[in-house]
Amino acid sequence: MSNFPSFKELLQIVVKPREVIRKIVQTDARKHFILIAFILGLLGMLDLSAMSDLGDKYDIWTIVGFSLIFALPYGYAFLSIFSVVIYWISKLFKGKANYYETRASISWAFFPRFLNIIFWAINIGILGVAAFYLQDPVTMAGPVFYTYQVTTFLMALIVVWTWVSSLQTLSEVNGYTAWVSLVVVVLSTFVLLGFWILLSMFANIFSA
Repeated sequence: MSNFPSFKELLQIVVKPREVIRKIVQTDARKHFILIAFILGLLGMLDLSAMSDLGDKYDIWTIVGFSLIFALPYGYAFLSIFSVVIYWISKLFKGKANYYETRASISWAFFPRFLNIIFWAINIGILGVAAFYLQDPVTMAGPVFYTYQVTTFLMALIVVWTWVSSLQTLSEVNGYTAWVSLVVVVLSTFVLLGFWILLSMFANIFSA
C-alpha cells in the first residue's frame, strides 16, 4: 500500500465520491487517515492563523512553522470529534456505518481541500505575512489584488464542494439519502458550535 493516495483516487473522490468511499470502507476504513489528518490540519491552521490576524503579530516563518507542528494534532482532533458527533447522530436516523467508516467518509470527502495548499502558496508568495491579516491588505493593487481575489474564491469553492461530497459519502456508508445526510451534518455542526460556545463561556468565567 502506498503512503499517498493515488492520482486516480484523488481524481475520483472529486467526481465520484460514492464509488471511492465504497471501495475504501470495503478494504480499509483507516487508509491514509494520518496523512489526510495532517494535510487538512495544516490547512485548518493556516485558515485559523488568518482569521486570528496573526500576520500582524508574527513573522511568516513563525506562523508556517507552528502550522506545520500543530497540523496533525489539529486535523486528527477535528476529524475525530466531528466524526464521533456525526456517528452518534447518524444512529438516530438508523445509519449503519461504524465509527471508522463514518470518519473515513468525512475525511475522504474533505481531502480534495489539499488543492488549497497551492492557493495558500500563491497568496503567501505575493503577499508574504500579509496573507495572514484578518482584513484584505490595503496595499493590494492591480494584479496582486485580482490574484488574491481569484485564489480566495477558488479556495471557498473547493470547501463548498467538499461539504457537498460529504453528503454523498455519508449517505453511501450509512444507507440513507443525501437529504438525511444534510440533516445529520447540520445537526452535528450545531452540536459542535454549541459545545464551542459553552467552552468559551467557561473560559471567560475563569479568566475574569
